[in-house]
Amino acid sequence: MRIVATTLVLLLFGWCAGSGQVPAHLSGVGGRTSSSSPPGIQQLKEVNERFTYEVRYGFLRLGNVQVYLKGDTIYHDTEAIHVVTEMVSNRRIPLIGYKETHYHNFLAWNDTIPYGLRFWQNSLHHEMEERYVYDFDYNAGKVFSFEEGEPVDTLELDRPADSGPAVMYYSRLFAGTDRHTSYPIYIDHEKSQVRMHFTSQKESYNSPAFPDEDVKAYYMSGNAEFEGPFGFSGDFTAYFKDDILRIPLEARVSIWLGSVRVRLVEYERLD
Repeated sequence: MRIVATTLVLLLFGWCAGSGQVPAHLSGVGGRTSSSSPPGIQQLKEVNERFTYEVRYGFLRLGNVQVYLKGDTIYHDTEAIHVVTEMVSNRRIPLIGYKETHYHNFLAWNDTIPYGLRFWQNSLHHEMEERYVYDFDYNAGKVFSFEEGEPVDTLELDRPADSGPAVMYYSRLFAGTDRHTSYPIYIDHEKSQVRMHFTSQKESYNSPAFPDEDVKAYYMSGNAEFEGPFGFSGDFTAYFKDDILRIPLEARVSIWLGSVRVRLVEYERLD
């Protein structure tokens, strides 16, 4: 499940709602293609969603992932939304057993881009809270990383960034366009980039989350600039639903022997 924790959560799972301001010198990105009508940031802010994903490697179900909103909060005088990503392994698989990890994010936005304020991981199977923590200080231009309560590093911060689902929220703004863009992430106590290549080409997609619909999906490929276990080299692909919200349907990451697939199996609108 480590490969899911360090890549697919970053590339696929998202958040909605929240607010806040980034200093002017960290103002975000330029304009985006609008001909294929992806959602605007205001549209995504107003939606309350719950996602349930199934994680598979070939015929093996590795586990499930749920993403949902826990509520509004204030962090460092900035309004934000508390987003939770819960990952639970399939305990029947040998060498994996029971693993449950919860990722928490305080996320905000400016007029064009989402960004993280605080990210932390709770490892329930180890009975450890805040095992990893990243604090984003935009005024100071620094990210402070911690592990098991101890400071590890202080990293430079020069634009809106995150360690979690803001990447997916960001990607929904471009899904269905012919754009190439990137988003900075902080992971494993280092700064990396997620590079994304979108396409406006649609194709049919058989979605278990929308069994009664003739779903069309947009394809996206990319690369995360870090390596992981099982031969993960950073390459990934994703599909987004052709609708006003660009719901993320699936992501795959390449590993040494094949790929790991995360697929949406249930989607709920809670508003």
